[in-house]
Amino acid sequence: MRSRTLVSLAAALVGLAISGGPAAAGPVDALRSLPVQDGGRVKPLDTFARESSRRITGARAFGAESVRGLDPLEWIVAMMAEPERWKDAPIMRVTHADLRQAVGLPAAKDRYTFRELATHEPFLKAAEAVRAKQEADADARLDAVESEIANLYGNLALMSEIFTGEALHVVPDAAEADGTWGSWAHLLHAEDPATRRAGLLASALLSAYAAGDTAAVATAAVTLRSRLGPLAPTVPTLATLEREVRYNRMKPFRLSWTLYLLGFLALLASFPLASRVASGAGFALVTAAFLVQGYGMLLRILISGRPPVTNMYESVVFVSWGAMLFALLFEAAYRVRYFAACAAGLGVVLLILADNVPILDGSIEPLVPVLRDNMWLTVHVLTITLGYAAFFLGVALGHLNLGLYFFAPRRQALLRTMSQFLYRSLQAGTLFLAAGTLLGGVWASYSWGRFWGWDPKETWALIALLTYLAILHGRFIGWIRDFGLAVGALLGGLTVLMAWYGVNFILGTGLHSYGFGTGGYAYVGGFVAFEVAVITGAFLRLRSARAADSRASSAAALPAGV
Repeated sequence: MRSRTLVSLAAALVGLAISGGPAAAGPVDALRSLPVQDGGRVKPLDTFARESSRRITGARAFGAESVRGLDPLEWIVAMMAEPERWKDAPIMRVTHADLRQAVGLPAAKDRYTFRELATHEPFLKAAEAVRAKQEADADARLDAVESEIANLYGNLALMSEIFTGEALHVVPDAAEADGTWGSWAHLLHAEDPATRRAGLLASALLSAYAAGDTAAVATAAVTLRSRLGPLAPTVPTLATLEREVRYNRMKPFRLSWTLYLLGFLALLASFPLASRVASGAGFALVTAAFLVQGYGMLLRILISGRPPVTNMYESVVFVSWGAMLFALLFEAAYRVRYFAACAAGLGVVLLILADNVPILDGSIEPLVPVLRDNMWLTVHVLTITLGYAAFFLGVALGHLNLGLYFFAPRRQALLRTMSQFLYRSLQAGTLFLAAGTLLGGVWASYSWGRFWGWDPKETWALIALLTYLAILHGRFIGWIRDFGLAVGALLGGLTVLMAWYGVNFILGTGLHSYGFGTGGYAYVGGFVAFEVAVITGAFLRLRSARAADSRASSAAALPAGV
């Protein structure tokens, strides 16, 4: 009965997540699924609005997207309806302190109005210098401040185009299927009578919004959606666009980490309490989180038409899902809760980072040409990323093992068992990393004409693989024992981090340039420092425990009365 109740709980949580929760209510909701050409693909206006609000305002704290209390879609309409009001709203975020210093912006202020930045001469001159540098050399690499200046100027240009309606490309080119679509601003000037009528409706919608007539806004939105829809017969179907709107509303990965957190806490409580209820509830919660996360990735696959591992954001999400996949497989074999607890804790950390760290952009973008071979993308990148997932599950288990040295050094039987679990996780990761590296060589042979070229990405993948092979062989022949295996899992995780993040964001060289980026140094540096502190503390604790055992043994060996 209890297991049936837990299954019902997990099913109910998954069903609630898939339903996407209550639909948003607002006067412009009918426009959410309106197709818009942006960023090299056709997406619903709802997606364009959310991405634009995040770019301009920098609001990503737990996924916050509203602008001064307005839903992103309504904010877009408000910007077009009342541009002068919004030009003086301090919503543009400038967090980079070096950028503010470089262009003479106030050091203690990080929110600016459009008008302030658009009339700030030092910033405009700096932006022009960056643009000239890029025009002179298309491959020129910008430093951190130059990149921030370019991004901020791009956000300023985007905001300007939203004010005029130029940013919303809503009318396909009738003569050229792949051509640039006409914008909202040109609806009234189109040659086609149907498009001009849609322009009249768009103008009426903005006038009604500015006047505060929500009923008229809602009516105009419904009619405008019905008029613009038939003008775009070649775009994704309405069902496809509505699927993306549902994905946006559902926020599956945020819901997943919430469920993972609840499950982790329940599992954590079950260990000292020996509570089967807490253990079962925790396992049901993490299973539900795993299924919700899988559903979210399925939606991304259906929306983008590709595996969900083509950028840093997607790989972080996939690693957390893959870690739980391995944990559930190990749980099926060993029927313990340590794997699920460690994977749930890892999932919480990774998904919160994906939801909030600026460099982890969740936007769905078109693939670069080298990644468009979905067969190789699937077999190589997914295999490599599954290896990362198993290794980071090993990192979590390694922390648990070192925790035993700190807080329960006498529980040797449990430590031996946990070391065996850690060994299995590292074996799985090594298998997938080796297979993925070989498959990457085959893909490189097709794409670049050579199997191996000592590219930084290839080199660091090999370094990580050799590191784990050394750890596993050392364990197999007895050179590395339980403590060394736990430390090795953490050190090996740092080599994976270098191959995964460091090559793309620190080195920034090589043929894998499609994954390059900047930023995140503080987060990664903090993690590395934390790992070094954990390893150092564990060594000191182990040495202290061995010294105490040695003194106790010496005292026991002394004759009575001495």
